[in-house]
Amino acid sequence: MKTRRQLLQSAAAAATALPSAAQHAHAPNLAQIAAPYKPKVLTPTEMDWLAKLVDAIIPGSDTPGASDAGVPAYVDRHLAVDPRHLALFRDGKQALDAASKEKFGKTFSRIDAAQQAAVLTPLTAGRFFRMIKDLTIDGYYTSKEGLAQELGWNANTFLPEFPGCTHPEHQS
Repeated sequence: MKTRRQLLQSAAAAATALPSAAQHAHAPNLAQIAAPYKPKVLTPTEMDWLAKLVDAIIPGSDTPGASDAGVPAYVDRHLAVDPRHLALFRDGKQALDAASKEKFGKTFSRIDAAQQAAVLTPLTAGRFFRMIKDLTIDGYYTSKEGLAQELGWNANTFLPEFPGCTHPEHQS
């Protein structure tokens, strides 16, 4: 008959042996590289066009732009679950390309940033632009690039005090 001490030692040995055995069984899978994103509803051409549009909304600077943060994939996943937004996207793309061709003789994805701003500015109140702008902001600021690099969020960081808003006009 085993003593209580021997039983506890056996249990402790088993508890430490199982995770290490499991780790060895899965070790070959640890080095897998993520595959490139495969669009769910948009074509590769539409994804490239969308990347130009979201970069016009949040361009790269000293921090990544919207397409660097994976916003086109975020938008594609959203459009895949909402057919009304997919239809609005395709109609808006067609209208934006038509406006761009009328003004500059090229589709939206083929004009420079200043021309893109000139084409987008009159459309900012429309449903299409509001939808894309909202999705771009949501996708960007929920990404690692938007949260950590742009906003400096460090997750679960302990703050000894939280001063709140420091603007004089907001102090009571």
